[in-house]
Amino acid sequence: MGRNIYRPIRDKKIGIFAPSPRIDQVRFNEGVELLHNFGFETVVSEQCYLELGQSAGSHEEKLDALHGLLSDNSVGMIMAAGGGNRVFHILNSINYDGYDLTDKFYCGYSDSTALLSSFYTKKSMYGIYGPMVQNLPNLTPEDLVYFIELISGNACDYDFEEHAVVLKQGTSTGRLIGGTLSMLPCLTGTDYLPKIDGHILYIEDCNEELSRIDRMLAHLKSALPFDRLGGLIIGQFKNLTDTGRPFGFSLEDIISEHIDVINGPVVINAPMGHGNRMKALPFGVNSTLNADDKKPHLIFDLKN
Repeated sequence: MGRNIYRPIRDKKIGIFAPSPRIDQVRFNEGVELLHNFGFETVVSEQCYLELGQSAGSHEEKLDALHGLLSDNSVGMIMAAGGGNRVFHILNSINYDGYDLTDKFYCGYSDSTALLSSFYTKKSMYGIYGPMVQNLPNLTPEDLVYFIELISGNACDYDFEEHAVVLKQGTSTGRLIGGTLSMLPCLTGTDYLPKIDGHILYIEDCNEELSRIDRMLAHLKSALPFDRLGGLIIGQFKNLTDTGRPFGFSLEDIISEHIDVINGPVVINAPMGHGNRMKALPFGVNSTLNADDKKPHLIFDLKN
């Protein structure tokens, strides 16, 4: 067995930069304070406070901040300040080979899906699909404690809770990857999306048209493709709309249609997403999804 994947964070600092829009300073400061209250030290990049239109500075300023944290040996986890837009602009310019990333991992969700995927694909760097700094104050107390336990290497399993439903039974072991659904089609055809074979995919999203959800799932079903997945975990899909001519298919209808080719287990209503729940999931970590007995369970191998 190898090292505990997330254990180094207790011995190191949390580095913070803003890969997307400028921060909400009140919420951001509250998030940093929460990390301090749990005993973590932070290294906050000055880039977090920059403004260029909606963005937290230029692409070059974001890259400088990220590279600074990648090169800082005192930093064990790099955490996104917030989410939003424009993270794709920096993917091609990241110096993936210039740093020792053995004891580092990245944390974020939403558009940080792209960074999690690129670090994992390029350097086999682990991550956590979990809250950004300025989202920390909005977590439920249970999700916040779980997040702290996970980044400390002390959470080895995932309780889907009572609302989760098994759509396809089975047991599968594979590496967890995924993120915000609308980000994943943008990664297909690039060097930043891992080969899907045997992986367990998780997805969530918000503020989308039902017809777009259908189109994105149809795209991924062919592009990945879904028949090579080891399993699928579906989180919250919040604030979906159906404008114009009624689409005529519910979210449940759409999902049911697109999972027909998946050979492994499928679970819906996992407690993570852009809504009121963000129960974090590892990214790149070998895990076992058991959905045999109608009550799904997920176990992480944090030493592999």
